[in-house]
Amino acid sequence: MNSLPKVEQALINLCLSPDEHYKEIIPQLTEVLFTDDLALRAYKLIKSIMSDNIKPNLVTLNQYGRADKTITAAEVAKISAWGSDLWYNEPINDYIALLKDEHIKRSITSIMAQNALGLSEPRGGATTATEIIKKLNSLLEDGSPKDSIIEAMALASDERDAYYRRSALHLSGKTSGLNTGLKALNKFTGGFHPELIILAGRPSMGKTALALYHAVEFNEPGIYFNLEMNKSQLCQRLILQHANDKINSARLRDGNLTQHELYEFERSIGAVEQLPILIYDKARCGVHEAVRVMRREVRKNRCKWAIIDYLQLMTIEGFKGGSRELEVAEISRTLKAAQKELNIPVIALAQLSRQVEQRADKRPILSDLRESGSIEQDADTVIFIWRPAYYGLSENGIEYTNDVFYLFEKHRQGATGEVRFKHNETLTIFTDAASEQGSTFLPLAPNYEFNGSPF
Repeated sequence: MNSLPKVEQALINLCLSPDEHYKEIIPQLTEVLFTDDLALRAYKLIKSIMSDNIKPNLVTLNQYGRADKTITAAEVAKISAWGSDLWYNEPINDYIALLKDEHIKRSITSIMAQNALGLSEPRGGATTATEIIKKLNSLLEDGSPKDSIIEAMALASDERDAYYRRSALHLSGKTSGLNTGLKALNKFTGGFHPELIILAGRPSMGKTALALYHAVEFNEPGIYFNLEMNKSQLCQRLILQHANDKINSARLRDGNLTQHELYEFERSIGAVEQLPILIYDKARCGVHEAVRVMRREVRKNRCKWAIIDYLQLMTIEGFKGGSRELEVAEISRTLKAAQKELNIPVIALAQLSRQVEQRADKRPILSDLRESGSIEQDADTVIFIWRPAYYGLSENGIEYTNDVFYLFEKHRQGATGEVRFKHNETLTIFTDAASEQGSTFLPLAPNYEFNGSPF
């Protein structure tokens, strides 16, 4: 961890950046947190700039500093060089928490010193202890975020308003969450809601294909964190998804499309160009880096959802002295905290262990999550992708063909169960099962029987 003045300086520098981090940082800071004089003066100026509804940056800082003679042009130049290498190590909130923690430590030292000097005075030890406890309690209350407290009346009022918004969407035939593109899935879940959703499967089950399909169907701006595929492969999948089986995937890959396919290619790639999707393309993306990107884009109203492909490829910056399972557990906790803070659906793809292959039906269960740690505990919803045809399985003597099952093994907002739908040969197009339009889900109630086994 960097020295305290450097942390203060880097926070000030970030408040002046084009990404508008000041909206996140300044409300969490107070003057007592600063030990660096120039950082404190800059903090006060930034608050003045914000109070005039002006965006703080180096230019406005220089203007305000010159006007009230609190900061010189030379000091502004010094501020511009602060903290250039700090933000690759820890998340912003961790630095703010550090400042608050150090302030509490300094205050404790001061409180104890003041009372120690007065212990020889003629007053009882109980009185002194009571005064110390009062001061320490006040210190903790002052350092805690007051907006975390919600009264029951406000909680109920918000939920009443939220219910009637959901009711209006239902009456208009829309989902209360993000549209998944599948009627059966929308009916089962109400769409994807602001939750941490784990979408897991073995290799070749179609995790990326399904994630991209949902991303397109959401029809809302969001971020796709691409940790696995190269950019060309990712774009080809999106093109095939829009082509409705009118382009041969092998010819698209090899560059020898027919004239008709070339026409479809131009039409499809034109549709891809208009998608409100941001691709964050980085092979080894740290979880705090991803959270910073999500926060930034949420502030710009460009992130209504986030998909991470896939969770076990993520790292955690500065993680030391632990197993990979502990690291993945910390990653999942960080993602859950970010999801709750940003109030958007965060869909993390996950790999399953080979234990699935050892079962006759190849159906995954929660313990199959690789390096699971606390993934299943942190997640609000855990969905497994199961394609029985991949394993040559049959149902009542009839072989499965292009069936895909979403197995809901954990579903905090609804029942566990399964949703069945179809895919094309290239796993780029997904549709509701023809015989069960809009109702292809099987909730698993306590007395429900599936293939002769009670659940």
